[in-house]
Amino acid sequence: MKSSWLRISLIAVAALVIVYYLGPRPATPRYDPILPSVPQQPLQLEAYISAKEHSHKLKPDNQARIIWNDSLRRKTPYSVVYLHGFSASQEEGDPVHQDFAKKYGCNLYLSRLDAHGLDTSEPLLTMTATGLWEDAKEALSIGKAIGEKVILITCSTGGTLGLKLAATYPNDVYAVINMSPNVAINDDMAFLANNPWGLQIARLIFKGNYRQSVPENPEIAKFWYSRYRLEAVVELENLLESTMDPGLFHTIRQPVLNLYYFRDADHQDKTVKVSAILQMHEQLGTPADKKEAVAIPQAEAHVIGSYLTSHDVPAVERAIDSFVQNKLGLQPVK
Repeated sequence: MKSSWLRISLIAVAALVIVYYLGPRPATPRYDPILPSVPQQPLQLEAYISAKEHSHKLKPDNQARIIWNDSLRRKTPYSVVYLHGFSASQEEGDPVHQDFAKKYGCNLYLSRLDAHGLDTSEPLLTMTATGLWEDAKEALSIGKAIGEKVILITCSTGGTLGLKLAATYPNDVYAVINMSPNVAINDDMAFLANNPWGLQIARLIFKGNYRQSVPENPEIAKFWYSRYRLEAVVELENLLESTMDPGLFHTIRQPVLNLYYFRDADHQDKTVKVSAILQMHEQLGTPADKKEAVAIPQAEAHVIGSYLTSHDVPAVERAIDSFVQNKLGLQPVK
C-alpha cells in the first residue's frame, strides 16, 4: 500500500514538474547586430526624430531630442548619448548629462527607449527586451551622426544597454559612463520572472497586472512611471539574463566608469545589486588604467545623477570630471 502511494506521489510530482517547465515563458530576445541608418544632415536628422516622437502621445518633456552644442548644429569631436533606465526618462540624468555636454563641448542626444514616456493607461505594456535594444542601437547611430566619437552616459537599465552596445560595437562606442548600472536586480527572487509561469507568478505576488509605488516627490511622476504593467518586469529580467554575463563583459575594451551608491551594508542601492556591479567591473576587458568604479556614499538613492532623487549630484559630477580628464584626456572647453 505504501509503495502504491509513493508511486502516485512521484507521478504527481513529475506531472507538476512537467507542467511547470512546459508553462508560458518570455520569447527569446532577438539582438540584431546591424545598426540602423539615420539621416546625417542636422535638419533632416531633427525632422526624423521629431516625426517618430510625434507619432506617439507622450508625456510632456519625455520626448527624445538633440541638444546641440551651438546654433550651427555642427558635428562635435565628441557626442554624448544618454540612455535612461527602466520606467524612467531623460530627466533621470538631469543635470549630469547636460552639464557634461556643455562643459566638454558635446552635442547631446537624449533618447526615449521602447514604450517609455507614453501618456497611456497601460504603461510599458508593449516594452520588450528586443525593443529596448533596437532603440539603444538607434540612439548610438544618432550619436555617430552628431559626433566624431560617442560617449555613452547611462543610468540603471540604460547601463545594461550601454554595456551591450560597447561589446557589440567596439569601434563605435568610445567610452561608457554608467550611473548605477543594472547588472542584476536587488531581489533574490527576480529570476522567477524570466522562468516558466513568470508573469503569472508576478500577478499573484502583486495581486493584479501592475506594479505600483507612491513617489516621494510629485515631480517624479512626470518623468517616471510609478505604476506599470508586470509584462515589463518580465521583459526586464529577460534582458538582464540574456545579456549580463562574463563573456560580454570580457569583450569590452573601451574606457568605463561605474558609479554607484554605497556607504555601508545598510546604506546602499536597494534597486540593483552593488555586488554585481563590482563583479562586472572586474570582468571588463578594459585595461585597469582605463576603468574606474567609484562609490557615491552620500547619494542616498539608486538614481544618483538626478536633482529629483540624488542627495549628492556634485560628487557624481566630480567623479565623472576626474575620469574623463585623467582617463580620456578631455578638457573643458573655453
